[in-house]
Amino acid sequence: MASQARTPTTARSGNGSDGVRDSHDPERRRLLVVGGAVGLGTWIAPQIFSVPAASAATLPPAASPFVAVGFSGARAWHSTVDGTTWTAATTPPSDLMTGVATDGAGNWVAVADGGSLAWRSTDNGTTWTAASTPPDGSVTSVATDGAGNWVAAGYGGSLAWRSTDNGATWAAATTPPDDGATSLATDGAGNWVAIGNGGSFAWRSTDNGATWAAATTPPDDAGFGVATDGTGNWVAVGIGVFGSPAWRSTDNGTTWTAATTPPNTPPNGVVRGVATDGAGNWVAVGDSGALAWRSTDNGDVWAAATTPPNGAGFGVAAARLLP
Repeated sequence: MASQARTPTTARSGNGSDGVRDSHDPERRRLLVVGGAVGLGTWIAPQIFSVPAASAATLPPAASPFVAVGFSGARAWHSTVDGTTWTAATTPPSDLMTGVATDGAGNWVAVADGGSLAWRSTDNGTTWTAASTPPDGSVTSVATDGAGNWVAAGYGGSLAWRSTDNGATWAAATTPPDDGATSLATDGAGNWVAIGNGGSFAWRSTDNGATWAAATTPPDDAGFGVATDGTGNWVAVGIGVFGSPAWRSTDNGTTWTAATTPPNTPPNGVVRGVATDGAGNWVAVGDSGALAWRSTDNGDVWAAATTPPNGAGFGVAAARLLP
């Protein structure tokens, strides 16, 4: 598992909060969150994001700001304020967990690729309850805008679902993506983007996941990760077998352009995660080639890390303040 990572790969997607006053802006507070696995393990890496102080009035206690979910063992864990020690959930999920998110107001939702498919916690990951009306297919990703809207996407069944009661019940999208999604993100301003490895490869929703439209100019290969800086720039990464392994969009996912200089992955290599600090810096990680790359022009040109990680990367996070 990664050490204490900082801030989400996607705006308002992640977990937990410490209610710490943000030193950069006294009107905002930082939230500790979970957003993606790093390496070949099954942990979800801690991250941080910032929300208006007024929205942080009901933050959960500082004692357990981190929550992780995974495929084995207890399936869910919560940590101390600094992420040093971890405790297994006393009433954990019983499924193979694939993702987790929080609204920063005490509500946590975790998703799985089988079993009950969706779980919720209101005590910082100590106990989990299965959704009373779960999604009807395997779920790979979940996100929230922090304003009561939760969206999940995956494979099988209806392919995409939404919840407005903090994950207790889920409704299928009325117009779902035309294939399964591997990752999704929101800018917190009504725009949601999902990336997948089949069908149209990319879809967007402007009604909190009720309906999805395929990108008019999609990525030219399968996607595995997507992120936004919250100011109109979106970057997706994936497989570069038949096309580029990295793409960018400046119209909230309607059209995508391949990176001019993409990450240098070998045949069948996959770039699996991407993140931005919101200040023009983007980082992507993958399972082969240079393993880590960076871009300073919103995903158009990528350069390999000079001292990369020493293992395959599945996710990455960055410190940032949301707009």
